Amino acid sequence: MVRRTLGLLAAIALLTPGVASAAVQVEGFYGIERPPSADFSSAVSGATSEPRLFKSSLQLAGGDILLNLGGLELGAIIDTTFGNDTASQTAIGALAGVALGTTLKIDLLAEAGGHRYGNFASNPEIVTASSKDQWFFYVGLRPGFTVKLGSGPLTIGVWGFVRWDVNTENVPVTVGSAGSAGSYKLGGTTIGATLRLGFEL
Repeated sequence: MVRRTLGLLAAIALLTPGVASAAVQVEGFYGIERPPSADFSSAVSGATSEPRLFKSSLQLAGGDILLNLGGLELGAIIDTTFGNDTASQTAIGALAGVALGTTLKIDLLAEAGGHRYGNFASNPEIVTASSKDQWFFYVGLRPGFTVKLGSGPLTIGVWGFVRWDVNTENVPVTVGSAGSAGSYKLGGTTIGATLRLGFEL
């Protein structure tokens, strides 16, 4: 998939007239993400505690590829969260916007793609039955910057981002400790920040 993406970006660069300074940047990133505040509703009054299906913040790792066409920037991104006994999130999206500068490059990008919630049945003490995953369409904003390290191809920088799920959905669950049926509302606003490390081709 990475080879196909590189080939597609290279083809766009060749087919874009008047752009001699096209550059491809490949990055990995790591940081934290604040998931949407989700709502748990129990159908049985005996279940009084709210399951911690999401922690306050989650670790996030991923990668992106960016094609800079003389200031117009296009790209693709994928990332996922991870943690113990907590729901995961995965996003796959496209990026588009502007890039300002060279040695110090500022990226002002819009983002759109698919946002997956998964593994919210991973802790049987909390939830014993539910859908295993759920996908939503999302839109977002992703500002950031990178700095070139010396005269080589390496870059380092920071991403900040916000994502909005276009819709929400109530997912049925069963609380293991109370044996009660209920629902969990997925979808909302996600924010986060990461460190970026990459290189230019």
